[in-house]
Amino acid sequence: MKKGDTTSKTLDKNINFLIGRGLQKQESFQAAEINDFKHKMTILCKEIAAQRRTQTPIEKFMWRYPVHLRSTSNMPNELLAKINNGCIVVDIGFGDNGVCYKLRVNHLESPQEAAKIALLKRSSALGVPLEDPELYLLKVIGQEEFLYGDYPLVQFKYVYQCLVKNTAPHFWMVLRSTLPEATPPVPTRRPTLPYPPCPTPVKENGSRSDNNIIVWNIESQYRIQIKLISKLQLADGCKIKLYVGIYHGSESLCKERETEELTVQDRECSVQTNVVFDIRVADLPHAARLCFALYTIGSNTKRKDFTSWVNIPIYDFKLRLQRGDRELPMWPQDLLQQPEEHCHPLGGVSLNCMCMDATFLKISFPDVTDISGGYLMYPPYATVLECASKNMEPEGTAGSPNMKVSKSHIEQLTQALYQSDQLFEQDKDLIWLLRFEVCQNFPNHLAKVLQSVKWNSYVDVAKMTALLQAWPTLPVDYALEILDFEYPDHNVREFAVKCLDKELSDDDVSQYMLQLVQALKFETHIFCPLATFLLQRALKNQHLGHKLFWLLRSETHNPTVSTQYSLILQCYLRHNLDHLQVLMKQQEALRKLFALNSLIKEGNIADQAKREEARSLIQKVLNQQTYKTCLSDLYSPLSPLYKMNELQVEKCKFMNSKKRPLWLVWSNADYIGTDIQIIYKNGDDLRQDMLTLQILQVMDNIWQAEGLDFRMNPYMCMATDLEQGMIEVVSPADTMANIQKWYKKTAFDKKALFEWLKQKHKTEESLDAAVEEFIMSCAGYCVATYVLGIGDRHNDNIMMKTSGQMFHIDFGHFLGNFKSKFHVKRERVPFVLTTHFVHVITKGSSKPDNFTRFQENCEKAFLILRKKFPLLMSLFMMMLSGGIPQLSSPKDVNYLRETLVPHLSEADAVNHFKTKFRDAMLGSWKTSLNFWFHMKAK
Repeated sequence: MKKGDTTSKTLDKNINFLIGRGLQKQESFQAAEINDFKHKMTILCKEIAAQRRTQTPIEKFMWRYPVHLRSTSNMPNELLAKINNGCIVVDIGFGDNGVCYKLRVNHLESPQEAAKIALLKRSSALGVPLEDPELYLLKVIGQEEFLYGDYPLVQFKYVYQCLVKNTAPHFWMVLRSTLPEATPPVPTRRPTLPYPPCPTPVKENGSRSDNNIIVWNIESQYRIQIKLISKLQLADGCKIKLYVGIYHGSESLCKERETEELTVQDRECSVQTNVVFDIRVADLPHAARLCFALYTIGSNTKRKDFTSWVNIPIYDFKLRLQRGDRELPMWPQDLLQQPEEHCHPLGGVSLNCMCMDATFLKISFPDVTDISGGYLMYPPYATVLECASKNMEPEGTAGSPNMKVSKSHIEQLTQALYQSDQLFEQDKDLIWLLRFEVCQNFPNHLAKVLQSVKWNSYVDVAKMTALLQAWPTLPVDYALEILDFEYPDHNVREFAVKCLDKELSDDDVSQYMLQLVQALKFETHIFCPLATFLLQRALKNQHLGHKLFWLLRSETHNPTVSTQYSLILQCYLRHNLDHLQVLMKQQEALRKLFALNSLIKEGNIADQAKREEARSLIQKVLNQQTYKTCLSDLYSPLSPLYKMNELQVEKCKFMNSKKRPLWLVWSNADYIGTDIQIIYKNGDDLRQDMLTLQILQVMDNIWQAEGLDFRMNPYMCMATDLEQGMIEVVSPADTMANIQKWYKKTAFDKKALFEWLKQKHKTEESLDAAVEEFIMSCAGYCVATYVLGIGDRHNDNIMMKTSGQMFHIDFGHFLGNFKSKFHVKRERVPFVLTTHFVHVITKGSSKPDNFTRFQENCEKAFLILRKKFPLLMSLFMMMLSGGIPQLSSPKDVNYLRETLVPHLSEADAVNHFKTKFRDAMLGSWKTSLNFWFHMKAK
């Protein structure tokens, strides 16, 4: 065997190990699309690889250790007030002799200026020659993070967070010559590589087909034939009915069709039915999909039960109208799928390649015209633009670019754009008529224009495609909106991606990566602008690559996306051999932890002796050499900023909850960095926690941009596989329940939290700072938990750090899904604000004015979030295919409308929130009672 073949096989083996499974067997028509994806992505990756070869060593280093920046160097007034004459205090140490200097540096100076000051100090103190600061970089102590570049110190997230915590940033001075070079290096980020909005179809041999016909020339109605439904998991004599519709996003393009009632015989039904739709072939948009849904019919009640479904694009990946026979394995219905209509267009277009117990649907796409060897094609982009030009409304008439728009028209348009939650037909007609006005003066409302397009009219679709060319770049909030499932058009999604590529820094991409990965599920074909964008950014920034890998990897068990996600992962790993080794080390560690956790689950921990025995077993296993090797010297799956050295076995334990999570402690690879503590979970779905914590981080960023810091603590959480993942341990902190037990073992004494803080802070100045931390963090979490409808709030999932910062954990209930017992809601207040909290806010009742300021902060926080309603809605809408039980329908997302009341004026919204605030205060005793019941139940 040749050496190259061996290397290739080893690489394939490693990639399959990382992904967890190979690609499933595909139908031939799917295999062609997969090969097309691989071919195009290989070209993309090779171009980036060519750029890499020209990079300098420091640029290579930047790929592995990108900087983490705030979007601005501006700071809240309260933080600026703490800066003395524009200077901040930093600690900078030299590893060669352990010397550390406390220095005053201007907060707007660059990292290199800070390094220069440190070198001057060392030269003066030790009498050594002054070195060139360009030889050094600042490294954050305890993290694999470096500060470099011509940015003000306060723009670095690490420095800013230190100022918020009132602590000095700690750095090492590291010689550049000792830094590891990353392979591959990072090229200068360029905009997304160009690709045609709609690929011009070609023959398999690469030449353009002369026999193809554009679908716009076909006036006949679109039709298919349903031949057979087989492998039904039903007894003979059962009645079934098949529904079929044509959808564009969630919009039905024509009347849904249904078969007559069919009787099952030998697990199948011969149908042989021609289905003709009331839409012309010419008017089928290129993102249209056929949606099939199978229902069983009750023998007496005639009740219909949704059993299985499948969707398929009407055009293939080369934009050819599907033709010939297809045998489609259907997806079984699950509890999350309760379609509003009969069909399930939100379900995506992948096929059930697992085929386990799948019902099969055999259909035929007949040729609607006789073409010898050719295809019916969607027209190329240039033809679409030509059609739009030919059909443009005459100059000056209604709907033309220069039509005269009356004042009443503008008033009606404003009403439709800003105050209509749901557009009615007259609203859509008006918005479409005034689409050029929207483009010029209300461009952020592109989504409303798209909702007004008649997608079953090829002329209107062509006009919309042409209009996108002139549309201004959208801000991030509104670009994300048109990536959800409602907007499947390729050109629209490409426009959204171009906006994101222009507007988003790499840190911003990381912030929204969770939604962007989910939005891949809404794509009609595997190769798409969004996949290209994500892969490009990840190939140029290893921290983005880390996050993209785990977000994709954690869902490769899901057969609806396993092919799509695995293909992207394969492309990333095949062109990132350096990072592949890092990720393999993490995967090996996770497999060991899974085995250990499974072992502990099997044991009995009914009493203290059994628990001690189980803990001894954990430590015995962790001390085995194979475990030690796998669990040492690796980067944290939670974040590549943290490198873990050795497992501190004596500090490791399991927790007493049902799934026996593992509490793990590593020493830091930076020898003076603090220990790294992580909880490993196996058996709990972390996706809802991940989403909630991400939204809390987004809210924090929104407030920070407005100059308000609410001391939020969205700790790290990452799913790594099906019901597996890791959570960051926040310390030093304790639960409210434990603090109450420490004080008087009761949930009713309001003094508990304040007395605990007093014990931790002996001076008046320190106590004042802790109370301020509590005031700000409590305000932030009160508003956040109210807006998100976070439930199951009790004193074991509300915690407090010794600094005074309070925070919430465990987000198993949100969007108003509150826990109930005997059909009675256990939580009957908008958010948790007990007398315990008020006692801390008022500093033991000694500063009652603090409460007024607290309430004002809550109101400010609420009003700021209201302004970002479109962004918050988009982030949740993009998660509808995320498999989260409490977030599976647009109706679930509408909870945000109830809390943020976007339809109200600002004055009315403030009054609305004040009512909720008053309800929380008046219901404080109910919360305390809930706390008491929870403590008793433990």
